[in-house]
Amino acid sequence: MRENDLKVIGIEQDSLVSIIGQVVAKELQDALPKYEFKTQNEGDEVLSTKEACELLRISKTTLWRLSKKGAIPVRRLNTKTVFLKSELLNYLKKNDYES
Repeated sequence: MRENDLKVIGIEQDSLVSIIGQVVAKELQDALPKYEFKTQNEGDEVLSTKEACELLRISKTTLWRLSKKGAIPVRRLNTKTVFLKSELLNYLKKNDYES
């Protein structure tokens, strides 16, 4: 055993690192489905605020007001606000707007 080696309950450092890596990988794999967008259409396009405004032909302020009222579903992707294109198109159809 080298001087810098760590022994925890009889486990070598390399083995401990391997075990921790496997546990973390499994936990991440189990957690990912909770954070994935559940959409009706496979490959639904995720739009930024700017892209959503361009699609709907409205200002950022109007988009913010509509999302705050719940008229347009808004999602968070890490720290960004995003919109699903299919949901914006559904909003347009429900409100008799032309896309």
